[in-house]
Amino acid sequence: MIRLDQLRHLPLFVLFELAPSAWTQAGLARLQRALPRPGAEEIGLLCAHDLARIAPLVADAGVSMVGASFDPAEVLRPRWPLAQVLTEQYRLSLAGEGFARRLLFFGAVDGALPDRRLQPDPKHPASPWRVLPLALIGEGEAIERIEQDLEAHLLESGECAPPVATALASWFGVEIAHARHLTALDLLAVLRAQYLQADGELLADLLEAALLRPDRAVFLQDPSGLHCAWDGQRVRLQWTPAPAQPCAGWRGRLARGRQLQQGLALHGIETIWVSCADQPAEALLGGTELGDCVEERIGDNAVARWQLHQDDQLGLWRVDGLDAADAVCCRLYPLSEQGLQRLDTLLGELPRQILTGNNG
Repeated sequence: MIRLDQLRHLPLFVLFELAPSAWTQAGLARLQRALPRPGAEEIGLLCAHDLARIAPLVADAGVSMVGASFDPAEVLRPRWPLAQVLTEQYRLSLAGEGFARRLLFFGAVDGALPDRRLQPDPKHPASPWRVLPLALIGEGEAIERIEQDLEAHLLESGECAPPVATALASWFGVEIAHARHLTALDLLAVLRAQYLQADGELLADLLEAALLRPDRAVFLQDPSGLHCAWDGQRVRLQWTPAPAQPCAGWRGRLARGRQLQQGLALHGIETIWVSCADQPAEALLGGTELGDCVEERIGDNAVARWQLHQDDQLGLWRVDGLDAADAVCCRLYPLSEQGLQRLDTLLGELPRQILTGNNG
């Protein structure tokens, strides 16, 4: 008998792309709602059968699947939390006994799933790519053989059979351009290609480090000069402005850092700014964590009023402190949304002016 502590899980995904006609407000809203139990069961059975067609060893594994679609960034997260929940629910279904092959499909009852951690985030930015997550569960060596088989065949033979695509379109109520089965590495490769098209190589590298080597520190450098590291829990970004010109010449690094913060946040990855030396790279792990705001002093005059700018080039808000002659005497750069909120509290009731756009 296989003990529960000997079980291993393998995350898999059905990736489907919406047809242009489905890229509507109503279509996106339907995709963010979990399917009822009959829909989850029908799609789950079809997926299990289809995967066994591609890799016959799948027929020996248990399957745990949720009838809900997610943005790829919601499932590509450190330590694969969604797959962990699916495996946890599978273990609970065994009621403490040894492993038994089961097909476990979670659907919504009265709009709610049995575990809220399986619910898609309605606030997550929508995209035309959606994934249906599942986990294959079984004894360690058996799952390893299945993983090797799927890694070898899914990229070439992973197109979903027509009944799977038809069921997805029918139950979600949208037209689907195509659907295919992917391993976690396949899905990560698909997203990496998208990030590279948007000049997101550093984001893709950090994401791979966090997902594939979560317990190992990884150090990277962007062409802008920004140093960053994955420390096993979060991403650290280096901030070491030159004393004479605290922000001049660092705008590129600051902009790249903000892009990384926003991209990593979609994957549930926290970022912090730290002050440390450029070398060695390991200095990032022991750097002093900054607050949520960087100040650039331009003059010694007292601040009479504040201007809040939306700086499109940097991808963040900027607060200019103006003296009595309306000359800029300091600038504040909130490094996070929390920093902007705290800055608003610190400024209190001082006169201020809110501007939008890049106002210099």
